[in-house]
Amino acid sequence: MRSVFRLAIFAPIFAISASCISPDLLKAQSAGQTGCVPDAIEVSSPQGVAGGYMWNATCNGKRYLCTTLSSGTKSSQVSCAPAAQ
Repeated sequence: MRSVFRLAIFAPIFAISASCISPDLLKAQSAGQTGCVPDAIEVSSPQGVAGGYMWNATCNGKRYLCTTLSSGTKSSQVSCAPAAQ
């Protein structure tokens, strides 16, 4: 019951915070994982997830699912993988 209550409280906060992420930051984070320069990347569907963010990065006709998970106040880990078709 407690976890449901927490989810009800924190889910909107994550959703709101996801809308505040700079697309340029997501492009830069995606670049190192996709091999594309930031200017060639299109970012879509950013959303907050527990402990970080998730978004789609498209480059050269290929779509990647990217995530970043925070491990501290200024530290995060980014990963991108080809998106499922």
